[in-house]
Amino acid sequence: MIEVLWHGRGGQGAFTAARLLGAAASLNEGKYALAFPSFGPERRGAPMCAFTKMDDAPLGDRSAIKQADFVVYLDETLLGADWDKELKPGGVVLINSTKPSAAFGDKRIIALDADGISTEHLGRPIPNTVFLGALCAFCDRLEPIDVHAAIRLYMAPKLHDKNIAVVDAACALANQAANAFGEVGTQDNAEALGATEPAITAAPTQSVSAPSSHTPRPQSVICTLQTGELDPQQFAHTTCFSAGHLVTKNAGWRNERPVIDAGACTGCYQCYFYCPDGAIYKVPAQGTTTDAQSHAALRAPVAVDLDFCKGCGVCVSVCKFNALAMIQESEANGA
Repeated sequence: MIEVLWHGRGGQGAFTAARLLGAAASLNEGKYALAFPSFGPERRGAPMCAFTKMDDAPLGDRSAIKQADFVVYLDETLLGADWDKELKPGGVVLINSTKPSAAFGDKRIIALDADGISTEHLGRPIPNTVFLGALCAFCDRLEPIDVHAAIRLYMAPKLHDKNIAVVDAACALANQAANAFGEVGTQDNAEALGATEPAITAAPTQSVSAPSSHTPRPQSVICTLQTGELDPQQFAHTTCFSAGHLVTKNAGWRNERPVIDAGACTGCYQCYFYCPDGAIYKVPAQGTTTDAQSHAALRAPVAVDLDFCKGCGVCVSVCKFNALAMIQESEANGA
């Protein structure tokens, strides 16, 4: 049996990829596959897993995969210190990263710029089908033509051509690393991947520079009834209670963050109105000036509370003035 463990975040299409892989691997007679997810009430951006099992005999075991032949990370921030415990001897880790493979310090980890490849063909960083193409290069049970057929069967017609192009591009690029790595299942062949193996990348994409600093959110008391009797004075200034995202900082779900172009922001507050987490807030005005260059120098009328922002991108979608853009967390942190 060949087992594939998918690590992703809600909205990246990990389960879709797991299903497409299972469909592609079971198209031919005598081939079987199971695909299933593991998630609870998480929403977009929350870490989740999906699993694909492939065999020559019917499968009925839907238990979670503890050790896999292939472990795929759609987001490199999900790679933990104990990643190797999920990998079978001779297995391969495929990770979405712009870093060279050697930067991860282990020859079993192969980096692909899946966001770049998908952006080049789809116009958006949706990395799931990139790894279907990469798996075609590493797994002898999978052929690109089978993945093409699965895409045509289970995806909307308007998505067929672009996603097939993604699969073909990723397969061609991943073959370079696969030839160096050797067949999965032989530990000795893992040494074949040179320490200088570069990340598999697509054409460079435009990025937006992160601001040097962000405006701190005005402090306000958030009532927590568990800590004791509520002061009436506090109650008069807030109606937020300890029951959700405003009390627990959970921006760790985010792999992209919005940045605001103060010069382009008109203060229409659409981002403020539509933010589902209340993570965009109004910033007090700094006063008026007649300096012609002052508009760009002044801070924007709104700011993002990065302690609670999940990176969903709703604010970017509703902004009609292109004053907001999403950037990778690694870029924002200067990685």
